[in-house]
Amino acid sequence: MTTSILFITHLSAVLLAGFALWSMRFELGGKAATRLEWTIPTVLVVLAAAVLLIVSPGKRLELWAAAIAGGLVVGAFAGMILKVNQDHGKRLIRVPPSWDGAGATALLLLLATVRFVSSSLMGRQSSGFGVLAGGATFLAAFIAARFIVLRFYKAARSIHIDMAHGQNPRRTLVH
Repeated sequence: MTTSILFITHLSAVLLAGFALWSMRFELGGKAATRLEWTIPTVLVVLAAAVLLIVSPGKRLELWAAAIAGGLVVGAFAGMILKVNQDHGKRLIRVPPSWDGAGATALLLLLATVRFVSSSLMGRQSSGFGVLAGGATFLAAFIAARFIVLRFYKAARSIHIDMAHGQNPRRTLVH
């Protein structure tokens, strides 16, 4: 790939991860958000990891498969331990203030930034082991599995609490 294409792809991975982190702000405050607002960060994280995989100079498929499998297991477990409430009428979902999703997204942003700075700005050649892309796939699989369990398993079985969009109802989460 040419230098300008790599520059643009690395920059797009940073921007996607940055927007994903910004779009998770409701989770850090324990505020109610729509189903779409829960979906957007997951999609952005997966796209950022896909960009990092595509432009990775080291094609280590076995490492990436292990990272995806590990991320799915850990993310599913993280989704299972979250307490979830839902306003079924307004289709709002809320978890107590949590840092794991935003933390994983911040790590992905850090990995994308490291790749951008080291490869595109400093011109340093990658060692070709594919570890950075493996870390990105682990984090993306973690976020995706966590979202899937939370949205389709936990939220579907959660109790109803009347909520307002962007507000914390200050009630105990039971389920």
